[in-house]
Amino acid sequence: MARSTWVAEAGRRQGNPLGRPSPLDGRPQIAKAPASERLGLLARPGVRAALLVAPLLFLVFYNHFFANTDPDYWWHVRTGQYIYETGTLPRQDLYSYTAVGHPWVTHEWLTELLFYVVQQQMGYVGNVALFGLVGAFTWLAVYATCRRRGVGELGALVLLLWGFGLAIGSANVRPQALTTLLLALSALLLTRYKQGHPRALWLFPPLFALWVNLHGGYIIGLALLGLTVLGEAIALARRQPVAPLRPLVAVAALSALATLLNPHGFEALLYPFTYAGSANASMRYIVEWQSPDFHQPYFLLFAGSLLLSMALGLARRPLGATEALWMLGFALMALQSVRHMALYAVVATPLLGARLQAEVPTFRRSLAALQRPRLIAFTLPLVVAGAAVLLPARAAQDGTGPQFGWEPSPATYPSGAVAYLRAHDPGGNLFNEYGWGGYLVYQLYPQRRVFVDGRADVYGDALLDTYWAVVDLRPGWRQTLDRHDVRLVLVKKESFLAVALQDDPAWEEVFVGPVERLFARRTS
Repeated sequence: MARSTWVAEAGRRQGNPLGRPSPLDGRPQIAKAPASERLGLLARPGVRAALLVAPLLFLVFYNHFFANTDPDYWWHVRTGQYIYETGTLPRQDLYSYTAVGHPWVTHEWLTELLFYVVQQQMGYVGNVALFGLVGAFTWLAVYATCRRRGVGELGALVLLLWGFGLAIGSANVRPQALTTLLLALSALLLTRYKQGHPRALWLFPPLFALWVNLHGGYIIGLALLGLTVLGEAIALARRQPVAPLRPLVAVAALSALATLLNPHGFEALLYPFTYAGSANASMRYIVEWQSPDFHQPYFLLFAGSLLLSMALGLARRPLGATEALWMLGFALMALQSVRHMALYAVVATPLLGARLQAEVPTFRRSLAALQRPRLIAFTLPLVVAGAAVLLPARAAQDGTGPQFGWEPSPATYPSGAVAYLRAHDPGGNLFNEYGWGGYLVYQLYPQRRVFVDGRADVYGDALLDTYWAVVDLRPGWRQTLDRHDVRLVLVKKESFLAVALQDDPAWEEVFVGPVERLFARRTS
């Protein structure tokens, strides 16, 4: 055989069909081992996925132990205790002297009962571990959806990190985390339906029967189903390939009916709409209900996601009208409110992945096809371990500690002032910071009631406007304290109200703590 012919034949065998000269020309050629032999255990897709995803899911889980105690957790637990001990749901306000008799829709009653039971049996660390698992399963569902959208293992991993970065502000022990998980599962089930598995739809009715009792965010799941029905109808009208539309419509209707399976009936269905519109006081005053501030570096991830989606075009292959509606709807929600960024992340991340793998081949390559798959698979756990070591340092810098105790960490709450109130038991109504109301309910109820806490829906816009008028020292703030017969004021150390009261002869400072000041009205 002529040398040129041999080189061409060897080139074809080695993946070099043009038969270009090789540095090994003139020496015996050694055939490259098959991928299965080179990779060993990594040749199994399940093992590859576990080696890649497990370390990152552990990081998601572990991160929960270094989050501040959510301001609403405290009153959620007290409510769970009430439900557990009485066997009934509270229908009116229990915890304040300003909203006595106001109706209260306990739309998160099942989560609150769960909080209380877990804390009684395993302490707060048990709830942290439970919601760490909720977070891990959320992002596992996102990873699985990315893979179903055609993204390779490493590409799905990159997207998982990006999405978790968007949602990290919501990684805590709070009912909203359950909505994020159930929304991620809904997106995965609908993706399976669109790929020819209509049986996946029949999980939705029982899912919504559970969801409506866990958190009011069930309405967002119904919105996702509605957008899917609309998107598939548009595709059908355009004579594009669609999955069977009739079972989708039937399941959407059954899921809506399933939400009636709650102890509040129609009241629970109407509750989410109380947050609609910019006139709602929560939208005006509570940071997580407000629009993202793109001057802050954290929100640049979200901005980058929006810009990338516009550059890629979400209505192009392999996506269609349904996915474009999903992206548009959840992007608008996240632009309106920071608390919706986690919901945007779990829905939008796989859609971005689908477009990226269509435009950038690297995003659809499997780990086995990469040059050094073993190096990647075994280096990643070391990187994650390094990140896990840094989390305690970050928590210490923020002034908080790890959440490994039986009780939630009170690091950012007025624990010293609470101890003073217990020891001295001064009489009279207490005016308190909004974000501390839940903590005071947890520590002092039923002996003492609060002015306000995190249940904005119970207090109503008028009372919240009154509260903020006092905090901001607007005209008439002293008269408000007089009208509610306020004898004690517990506020942040450097707040406007604290500065005003320290120079007011009608008030005296009786306690100063790391984060708080407690004032008492002087007796005449």
